[in-house]
Amino acid sequence: DELYHELSDPIGHPDVVALAARLQRAIDEQRPVRIARLGGMEIAVKALLLGIGVSSVQLGGPQPADDAVAIQGDETLGLGPMLGLFKAAQLISSAGFTNAFRDFTAVDIETTGRDAATVEIVDLAAVRVRDGLIVDEFQTLVQPRVPIEPGAMATHGISEADVVNAPRFEAVWPKFSDFCGRDVLVAHNGNQFDFPVIRRMARDAGLAGGKDLTTYDTLPLARELRTGSAKLGDLARSFGIDIGQAHRALDDTRALAKVFLALSEAKVARARTTALASFLDHLGVGLALSDATLLSEEGLSLRRVTWMYALGRYTECLDFYRDEWDRGDDHSIPTVTELIDALGGEERMLQLRTDKVAEQRYPAAMTRMRVLLDHCGSGPLPDQIGIFLEKAALSSRPDGAEPAKARVNLLTLHSTKGLEFSRVYILGVEDSQLIGGTQTRPTSRDEVEEARRLLYVGMTRTIERLVMTRVVRREGEPTGGHQFLDEMGLVPMTPADTDF
Repeated sequence: DELYHELSDPIGHPDVVALAARLQRAIDEQRPVRIARLGGMEIAVKALLLGIGVSSVQLGGPQPADDAVAIQGDETLGLGPMLGLFKAAQLISSAGFTNAFRDFTAVDIETTGRDAATVEIVDLAAVRVRDGLIVDEFQTLVQPRVPIEPGAMATHGISEADVVNAPRFEAVWPKFSDFCGRDVLVAHNGNQFDFPVIRRMARDAGLAGGKDLTTYDTLPLARELRTGSAKLGDLARSFGIDIGQAHRALDDTRALAKVFLALSEAKVARARTTALASFLDHLGVGLALSDATLLSEEGLSLRRVTWMYALGRYTECLDFYRDEWDRGDDHSIPTVTELIDALGGEERMLQLRTDKVAEQRYPAAMTRMRVLLDHCGSGPLPDQIGIFLEKAALSSRPDGAEPAKARVNLLTLHSTKGLEFSRVYILGVEDSQLIGGTQTRPTSRDEVEEARRLLYVGMTRTIERLVMTRVVRREGEPTGGHQFLDEMGLVPMTPADTDF
């Protein structure tokens, strides 16, 4: 996975595809495979082929007069025999990997500004995709109830005059909702912008269906699969997709539909390219025994990292090699000891297989912990643990236990017992947040008492200043009253219409 961007897709090598087809036929027809002598590499190949379902693997010599499929080692000259066979095995193991996400509706909006909490839509578009093809489109301008900010107008080019006669959002919603139907709605950066804006405007207009949208954001997928910019326009250009007029909803939506399909295919390609990770140990053996002059740059790159899988403590590849060497009649190939030397040597293997103490595995964290432990005194163990936990919670520096002055510690009320802070901010001191319960299930007396106890714990953590906050609505829903504030005779200072 770490080398993914440096690795080639197996399907991009015609000789690998041809070799995979031959091996797949051998699997389907339960025919044996005979591998020519490859200087010991054939043992790693045997383990690989058995792992993907080949019924029988024979080692040595040209193909005899039987039905065995012969592998000579020259089938993938560009990659070298081991890597070529590994990629062919990847193709076979990933044959069922396909992009099943080919039916969806892509959506895009242009708005009056950038703040998802306050903007309104001025341009709304959607395109319906079936089996990977755009089959229908929807687009309309929308008249907002707030001004279009100059920066937004400079981006999308839509002015107040352009939308003065456009329908309001509530008039557009039924047609848009019917167009989308029960499709998955796809948007780029949709979780942070498009979807919250659409849901908020539907909610504020009292429209049904806004909460029920099934959505998918392509931005995380793009960041996972691609290097460089993840902006929609840059992604489209990287895939050779025409972006039309940027920052107009319909053109952006058309581009998004094609970009999403391309990203989905790239995801399948990544799955092919990183398949068979459990056989990296045998790949490491085969590459270590390969002639470096026959390896591609990709093969050399993989050889530099796969040795650790072959020498690691959780592999049986060396045992498999030893058994095959003992069973075989060609003792001119490297012994296990010689193989270990080719992989990096016994000392390196012992380093990998030796249990490491915490200081070796996590040196930075343990250095910080030791400093904290030195400040815990020499009293009873429970007291030392309490001091350590308090200092660990407040410390933000690796060289000492003093808290950073600008640090804000976010803790649950349950976790604050035994700690003290100069300032404490308790967020959400309203009934629905602190006490719980719903309109259909009133809060029990025990729940109220537990909530009251927790609030008391949080309040008494304060040394200098205590601040408690509440809001009237969360995501448009009333939060109820503020019983505990009333009991303390406290009047909230926030405006009555505060909303989050």
